[in-house]
Amino acid sequence: MKTLKDVGEHNAIAALTANLKTVGDDCAVLPLDTHYDLVLTTDPLISGIHFAPDTPPEQIGWKAAARVLSDFAAMGADPQYLLINLVAPPEQEFQTLEKIYDGVSRLRKLFGVDLVGGDLSQGPVLELHVFGVGRVPKGKALLRSGARPGDIIYVTGLLGGSFANGKHLTFMPRVKEGKWLRQSGFVTAMMDISDGLATDLRHILKASKVGAALDSTAIPKNGTLEQALFDGEDFELLFTVRPEDADAFDFQCLEDLEQSFPRIGTVTDQPELLTLDGTVLKRKAFEHFKGES
Repeated sequence: MKTLKDVGEHNAIAALTANLKTVGDDCAVLPLDTHYDLVLTTDPLISGIHFAPDTPPEQIGWKAAARVLSDFAAMGADPQYLLINLVAPPEQEFQTLEKIYDGVSRLRKLFGVDLVGGDLSQGPVLELHVFGVGRVPKGKALLRSGARPGDIIYVTGLLGGSFANGKHLTFMPRVKEGKWLRQSGFVTAMMDISDGLATDLRHILKASKVGAALDSTAIPKNGTLEQALFDGEDFELLFTVRPEDADAFDFQCLEDLEQSFPRIGTVTDQPELLTLDGTVLKRKAFEHFKGES
């Protein structure tokens, strides 16, 4: 009998969700009314997996909420509500939990998101399971499946070293940028980078039935190229733009956001083939149950 270690995170998700009726990638997208689609997402944060037991509690709360808001950013959606299911052992200090929720509140107030419910249960380690509710104009959610050969690949910021430099605990979710990218009309596919560029780009390639050629010198790095490709937990946005629109897109970024986003590669017509400086890149970043591969 196969175990989760045999199957791996991504194959397990594909098998268990094969009969889902919803549209979406980082979030589920459902019809809401004549003007908007409903956007739903959920993400766990577990002690010993996503943060060390001695992590400052405010940073635990910040990261728990920020991961969910990053999912909304990846769809170009507006987050509206959060719910949190908290799991903790009986000996857990209550003051620590209060500080965790202070961290959640700091972030949600920045984005005008309300905490509207949740639950509390006993368990062996501290866990936060955060659920998010938002909306996006009807039919406008940005998916992973829209990339086409020739499209330019972009990323919103530096990649790599997130655990070493603490960014994974303090990152600002790119909600503003994600909404602007959706409104711009230039973006063909998008997702956020949580498992590393080398893994997450493959999700776009698979969904869009395309390949990609990366330029190592163009990838913005915190540390080494290997860290940028494989570390994960960056929570930057990875997206594609039609080649004929790229120059206009770059200009509009500077006009509206007063910043530019680096071009890191090109979409190719070779399905799911990822190359780096002309060499096939086989290694992937972290995957739950399997580790690195």
